[in-house]
Amino acid sequence: MRLGLLAGSPMYYQAPLYRLLAEDPRLDFTALFASSGGVTAHDHGFGQSVVWDVDVLSGYRSEFLARADKNPIDGPPWALRGRDAYTKVRARRFEVLWLHGYVHLTHALAAVAQRRNHGRLMYREEQTLLHERGRARGRLKELLIPRLFASTYALYIGTENRRWFERWGVPAERQVFVPYVVDNNRIRRQVDELRPAREHLLAKIGIKPGTGPVIVCVGRLVPKKDHATLIRAFAAVRATQACHLVLTGSGPLEEELRSLVEQQRIPDVHFTGFVNQSEIAEAYVVADVFALASKEHETWGLVVNEAMAAGLPVVVTRTVGSSTDLVDDGMNGYVVEPGDIAALTRALGLLVADPDLRAMFSARSRVKIEAWTPRHAADGVLEAVADAVGPERWARASERVS
Repeated sequence: MRLGLLAGSPMYYQAPLYRLLAEDPRLDFTALFASSGGVTAHDHGFGQSVVWDVDVLSGYRSEFLARADKNPIDGPPWALRGRDAYTKVRARRFEVLWLHGYVHLTHALAAVAQRRNHGRLMYREEQTLLHERGRARGRLKELLIPRLFASTYALYIGTENRRWFERWGVPAERQVFVPYVVDNNRIRRQVDELRPAREHLLAKIGIKPGTGPVIVCVGRLVPKKDHATLIRAFAAVRATQACHLVLTGSGPLEEELRSLVEQQRIPDVHFTGFVNQSEIAEAYVVADVFALASKEHETWGLVVNEAMAAGLPVVVTRTVGSSTDLVDDGMNGYVVEPGDIAALTRALGLLVADPDLRAMFSARSRVKIEAWTPRHAADGVLEAVADAVGPERWARASERVS
């Protein structure tokens, strides 16, 4: 069964899924990437050039489009140009083509080629209905998206994403759950290995052990993450309880956020700068609480998966797409309204003040994230492929295996 994927670029959190698909004997899987960002240096909102320091390409067949080294990872619809997306899809005659995303010219070219080959199309997209869009853009979507998704399959990543696909006319029988996941086992293994060195890691950041619980936020320092609200809420908690805030990440707002901390004279706020994937577990080892206060366009927030795999209680805003599925308010964390400093202060304050509550939420996070693994995602893709090609063709693929 020839399954093709067209995605923006190789991403560390998707690679485990691709490897599982490549291992399945019923599939002949090929990934096409429109950008080499991440394998080669790219910014992508970090405020500096970044290359992933973990393996993102081994274990599955992959190809890059001709302009991959020039194409950014994302951008406006015309950003990921690549005429060879059309010729590659036409030549490989995938029985099923999976498009990660839908807005770029490359996606359109690949979709046209797949339809000309009389093959099946599947879309995986991260969008939700949690964020308002401009009216002009909305009218254009009303015209184009229902036609685009007609007779295609949708691989939805969570509840809010499923609602988005429903909004644009994809019926339930053509939607399959393919959860957004990280490599939980890798995170846990690294956290367990690093746990004995926690005091050293705290000292590396500038935190003296025993001086209060540590709240950690992992993410680019960009406007949508709303670190300013998190800092102000932390300041209110810190005014009455000893604790620390660690901001792990880099980005264009770093200087502005540092100035806010300095001007408001907020103690115990620590900036680590960019941390690559081979060392990201250090952030979760030093943490007692994880927080993500994004105000808009946080379609999922995979750092929430990572934090839960590390066994942390989580505090997130309602506009974080994963909040509906991963955070049970009052059970393994808290969900607050974006920009609500008072609510965020209360949630953080409860967890900072109560170690037993943190321990209880931590255990529940670990249990809940067990249902969100690369294996679950791979099973969803296999289900979608089987539905797309029909029982007879899937049976033939399965017979060859047996």
